[in-house]
Amino acid sequence: MAVVNEKSSNFDFLSSLTSDIGQIIADPAMQRVYEAYDKVSQSMRSYLSGQEGFLEFKPPLIGPVTDPGTRGAKQTEIEFYGKNYKFMSSGILYKQLLAINRQKAGYPGRIYFFADNLRMEPLETANTDRHLAEFIQVDLEIVDADHFDAMEVAEGLVRNVYKDMSKHEELLKPIWTKFEDSWGPRGLTPRTEIKVPSKQFKKYEFEEAVAILQSHIDENPTVISEIEERFKIKVNKLRPDMELPWEYEWLLSSMHEEPFFIHDYPRGARGFYDREYEDKKGYLMDFDLLFPHGYGEAISGAAREYDHRKVIPRMKESGESLGKYKWYLDFLHKHGKPTAGFGIGLERTVRYFCALPSIMMALPYPKVPGVFNP
Repeated sequence: MAVVNEKSSNFDFLSSLTSDIGQIIADPAMQRVYEAYDKVSQSMRSYLSGQEGFLEFKPPLIGPVTDPGTRGAKQTEIEFYGKNYKFMSSGILYKQLLAINRQKAGYPGRIYFFADNLRMEPLETANTDRHLAEFIQVDLEIVDADHFDAMEVAEGLVRNVYKDMSKHEELLKPIWTKFEDSWGPRGLTPRTEIKVPSKQFKKYEFEEAVAILQSHIDENPTVISEIEERFKIKVNKLRPDMELPWEYEWLLSSMHEEPFFIHDYPRGARGFYDREYEDKKGYLMDFDLLFPHGYGEAISGAAREYDHRKVIPRMKESGESLGKYKWYLDFLHKHGKPTAGFGIGLERTVRYFCALPSIMMALPYPKVPGVFNP
């Protein structure tokens, strides 16, 4: 019987998911992971509720549309009294509408969700150690803000989690001990403490991040073959006009000791709702935050496009049906105004602080692409 033993890899864990999941849940180290999950959740909620004007809302679980820009993941539909509704893969459109209308009602336009999301990720993402089909995303939106305002809130939130989790190293150390043999094979830096970042998080423009990666690859000719061997994947050539694939995010992350931002992605990398620069055509006012030590992206955010006349051609470019977005386009036409926001993966954050080999270990009942378990 495959169980989570004193020293265990994520491959033992994966087989246990389908053979005896109770053995995993009952494991003392896994119980510590679940406690850490609770503490990370509390830290995020406490920070946001303590920021002036922020109010938590319950997001929709299903709706007529959801975020179409989920980077290869398929949407999931449900019949809702004769209509086809979709499970939320992200609440971007809904939080934009909610924040603006809250301000219109005379309250601060600052809202957040602890949102359940469902994404049918491609099967190959099961090998990335950082993708789940079912997960919690802490989503927020701010009216009269741009992406740099959102980055400021994101840094404050992440820094607060660092501070809070640094007080719980005794909870985390047995988890680190259990999984330390898996860190090397998965390209993760050994963990001995939670070190609160001492400086402001670095910010790289997308083109700068690509240049750093390309320079590293040029100086280390074997790095691509090493990535392919480590993760059992085929690595495509780095392109300056496309989203950074997760393996390049891993590489850049492994080169850093503290969290950092990448911003101003090319237009083709993101959805129709991310605002394009007026004075820098082809680039978007968006950003990602990456954890260091090989853990990769934790946050994705942007300033939102609010002019329906600009949203419509972007929708057409991506092949979206305008009819199903009529309610959203009508809202932008009548009430659209600048907002910005982001989403941070709760399980990805737990994985980072617990130094878990795989994100699937952050939950008692993880839903992993292609794995069938309770």
